[in-house]
Parts: sequence; C-alpha cells; structure tokens
Amino acid sequence: MTANVKVAITGASGLVGSHLAEHLVQRGHTVVAMSRSALTEKSLTAISGPGKLTLKQVDVNDQAALENAFSGCDVVVHAAGTVDPYGSRQSIFKTNVEGTRTALAAARKVGVQQFIFVSSLSVITGQGDQFDVDETAELKPCGESYADSKVEAERLTMSEPASSALKVTALRPGFIYGPREKAWMPRLINSIGTGKAMLIGGGVKETNVIYVGNLSQAIENSLLNARAYGQVFNLTDGERITKKQLFDAIADGLGLPRVTKQIPVPVARFACEMISSFAPFLPVEKQRTLSRFSRAAFRLAGVNQGFSVKKAEKELHYIDRIPFQVGMAKTLEYFQTERNTKAEKEAVAR
Repeated sequence: MTANVKVAITGASGLVGSHLAEHLVQRGHTVVAMSRSALTEKSLTAISGPGKLTLKQVDVNDQAALENAFSGCDVVVHAAGTVDPYGSRQSIFKTNVEGTRTALAAARKVGVQQFIFVSSLSVITGQGDQFDVDETAELKPCGESYADSKVEAERLTMSEPASSALKVTALRPGFIYGPREKAWMPRLINSIGTGKAMLIGGGVKETNVIYVGNLSQAIENSLLNARAYGQVFNLTDGERITKKQLFDAIADGLGLPRVTKQIPVPVARFACEMISSFAPFLPVEKQRTLSRFSRAAFRLAGVNQGFSVKKAEKELHYIDRIPFQVGMAKTLEYFQTERNTKAEKEAVAR
C-alpha cells in the first residue's frame, strides 16, 4: 500500500465514510470527504490526525461537483448509498445505481487511478442459505430494492474494461456494525429490548457481520494495490458468529434480557415474504413498525450467511482484524451512551 494516498470518499457522512475518513487521516493520508451534509457532520468535523482532511458538500448525482471534488485524487472510495428500507425502489436505484454511474464517469473524466466501490454481500446472498461462499458465486437479484440496487451498481462498476486507465475494485462487506450505525442495529436493539425479537430456527445459523474498523482496514489495504484491480472481495470479521451469539452479545452488552422466543424458519420466511409484499403500500410509520418482518431482517436473522474471506486475506493481507467481541463491545458502548443521554434528557423534560 502506497504511503500518503489522496483519497476522495463519497457518502462521507455515513457509517462507512465517516469511519474511513477518520482512519485514513489518522494513518497519514490526504482525504477529501464529501456528502450533502459533510460541512456540518460532527463525526467529520471532529477528525484530527497527521493526514489532511478537506470537507466538501457534494451530491452524488452531480457530475460536475464530483469532478471538482475528485480532481487531483489518486483513489475514489464510493461509499455513498441509501439503505432506507422505507424508500421507493426508484429513489434507491437513483442513489445507488445512477449515483455510481455518475461517480464512475467523474472519476474517469479527471484521471483518477482507482475506483473502489463499497458493495454488499447481499449481492450474492439472495434469500437462501450460504455456506463458505467465495467470490466465484454469481450475482443474485432477490427482489429487495437495496440488494438489487447493489447488484446493478457492482455490475456497472466491474464492467469497466481492463484496458481502462481507471482501475476498479469492489468490496463486499456483510452487515456492518460500529458506533453510529443506523441501518439495522437500532431496530434490532429495539426488538430485543421490547421482547419482540425471535430466534429463527433456534438462531444456530451463521451471520456475516463486519466491524466498521475492519472494513476501513480492508479499504486502506486496497488503495493502489494492483492485486485489487479488477477484483471483488467478500468481507466479514472472518469468525463464525451465529445469530444467537449476535443477539446474546447485544443483549448482554446493553443489560437486556436474552432472546428466548423462537419461530420455525418456514413460518418466518412466509411471514416476511407476505408482509414485505404489501408493506410498500402502507404509510411510512406503519412500515417502520413492520420493519422486523422485512426481507433484509430475514436475511439477518434467518439465512445462513457463510462467506469465505480467504481471497481478501491472501490478496489484501486482510489478516490483522479486530475480533468480533472487541468490535461489538466498542459498538455497544456507543449505543449505551446514546441510551443514557436520551434517558437523561427525558428525565430533565419531565
């Protein structure tokens, strides 16, 4: 990995982008962090370190603004995207697919050397069990808007010709956790805390979680790495963590009762498919109450997600990882602080 790389990060206000910006600046790299709210995002404005950080307010669908932000950068890490389970398929595809198309065009136009696309393991998961699946697996559209948008965006990225001056890499993280995670963990914590969470099939199936710090390290290891050019990589913590272990870790870390309710896999699958089919036609607030029955929720809790990270270990030296227990402890410390702060504010309000 080349020292002092100049990296442009799209979606820098999000979980991946903000942690990556902090990681790279602390490692001495030059970072241009951009998003629609980058200038006021506390997780970005608080970053310090030996590297240099520049914040830019940029919309991922504005090619001219992206060209200006990418100019002079060696690498673009495209982390912008929406995981909104209540968003329309059209709006999700506009951000995740068309935004990727625009970012690729901008990177190509200004002579960026490498484009790293933050994809998702959902592109090869579908709704069926996976066991030690590697990168040779075919892309699997599954009907879920977010996962399908990532399929199309990865396909678009990896269609860049090998002869192109712009080299491309796709990294596929599983369910990302860490401080400031907003996509799935708050909903899971709420389900556990309110006694609504259930172990599908006893919770014995494997999950594919990855700590955001491990993802940041994998991205850094990919920067201007010729072994990564034209390649896709599966990324998890590299540990066999079952659904029950995940649920127990969250419950124990926050002082909540462990999940004991169970539901058979076929029943859970049927319920999630049925509810997911009509939920988009309901008011957003009603959709929120049914989010634990979404297809994404079923993937998290009911599908065996066994993916191999051997390729990343070999080609990206993705070895010195933060263990699940350590990463989860840091994550839950953040959420506990958030819970305490909320409780204090409510007490004062009373």
